[in-house]
Amino acid sequence: MRKREFETDRGTLRYWVSENDEETAQLVFLPGLTADHRLFDKQVDCFAQRARCLVWDPPSHGESRPFSLDWSLDDLALMLEQILSREGFERPILVGQSMGGYVSQAFIRLFPDRACGFVSVDSCPLDRSYYTAIELWALKHVKNACRRRFLSWTSIPS
Repeated sequence: MRKREFETDRGTLRYWVSENDEETAQLVFLPGLTADHRLFDKQVDCFAQRARCLVWDPPSHGESRPFSLDWSLDDLALMLEQILSREGFERPILVGQSMGGYVSQAFIRLFPDRACGFVSVDSCPLDRSYYTAIELWALKHVKNACRRRFLSWTSIPS
């Protein structure tokens, strides 16, 4: 894997691309929040001889620091598209773990004909229509319920 850099006005993104330039499958590995490219080391080791692989450190993660923290999922999808175009990834399979899955979904929404596949690892759908009204209601109240539960665990009477 060769390390590459992509300059933006917010910081420098660092990513790695396999040396395999053959006409073959293209796999793009996108780690989640708090993770970096090392999350996919074993997968890249396995596939780099048979496919073109790309893995990044998302903005504000790993070697892509310092980086302004004002990015959105759409911003990440746009940066990813620029990197994929630069590297000649025409129809990649996106493999996203947690936040990487959200970036993948944003990418697919913005560029519906670019990816030929998507593997979600521990991500939920971004589209609100997937969720029922009661699930959306419950999500709004999870923070307070968790806060009350945490406080009850940590408030041990003396």
